Amino acid sequence: MKQLLKLIIFLLSWPYAMQSQAQPVGWASTDSIADGGRGENPVVVSNQEELLKAFGKKDSTHRTIYLQGRIDVSTMLRIKDTRNKTLIGLPGSALANDRYTLNNDSTGILLFQNCRNIVVRNVTFIGPGAFDRDGNDCLCITRSQYVWIDHCDFQDGMDANLDCNRGSDNITVSWCRFRYLRQPWPKLPDDTNEDHNSDHRFSNLWGSSDREGPASAGKLRTTFDHCWWDEGCRMRMPFVRFAKIHLLNCLYSSSVAGNYIHARYQSNILVEGCVFVNKPKNTKFFQTPGTSKPEYADYNIRFRQCLGAPDVEQRHGDAPYFTPPYPYTLQPAAEVEQAVRNAAGATLETKL
Repeated sequence: MKQLLKLIIFLLSWPYAMQSQAQPVGWASTDSIADGGRGENPVVVSNQEELLKAFGKKDSTHRTIYLQGRIDVSTMLRIKDTRNKTLIGLPGSALANDRYTLNNDSTGILLFQNCRNIVVRNVTFIGPGAFDRDGNDCLCITRSQYVWIDHCDFQDGMDANLDCNRGSDNITVSWCRFRYLRQPWPKLPDDTNEDHNSDHRFSNLWGSSDREGPASAGKLRTTFDHCWWDEGCRMRMPFVRFAKIHLLNCLYSSSVAGNYIHARYQSNILVEGCVFVNKPKNTKFFQTPGTSKPEYADYNIRFRQCLGAPDVEQRHGDAPYFTPPYPYTLQPAAEVEQAVRNAAGATLETKL
């Protein structure tokens, strides 16, 4: 009977997984749409030189780039001033920089800067494990618009798994899996910086500083659709400044979570139809700025129709709670865990 019930839930939830394969839900399809290379001008890449060449610089050609095999990068690949590109991982492919190093210039995997209309799908990102030395992320989006990250698997980012900052806008992150398979690197004995944390499994930072307002106020608008914060994630799921963030039908299952969502300066967050399982004792559903810096205390956060978390409305400041301005289908929370476990991550059967 239990197996039959799982099968029924899976069949009911399957249409939601299929929806994500057509176009992005949410902010990346508001006013315009992130459709990347549109399947045009396909090219297969199998090393970092080919990948950089395929994206180009100051290049607006629609191009669809297929990632084949595992590419080990020696430094963060910086994609700048590029438009209209799709990166698709073929089965078994990955982008990796899993070398433990104190040289920050040799950390990180992929950065989009001053880009527009970018799609990344079915890519596995493999980092070295969390280490708080101000290194780079598995993927970072900065000063870029209309970006869709879909069905990707983020593992063991050094500084973070996926970050977004500096006025980026109209972002959708859908059916992605965030996790830490490695134990965090210990704090070095000679590290006297009190801000460095010995367990820096902090997955996602949206807005890198309270002083980022001139670039990011009113931007960083992002939809997290059917994403999965899996085992090992400790905090920042996500950490949010300035942005209107919609967390739609996401799954939280880490058994080491200290707290889940950080509602920080000028954040406006809607957590809707999400599921929280394996919640450790004393773990907070969300954390707010507190009173240590009253000039940066404004925030809004709502929980609605979630499973494992109560409905909540809490804010500080005068900004109204936002309502998503785009159409979407809210999946019943009782179906979300099975749907996300079955389909999130690099699970697409992509073909050339």
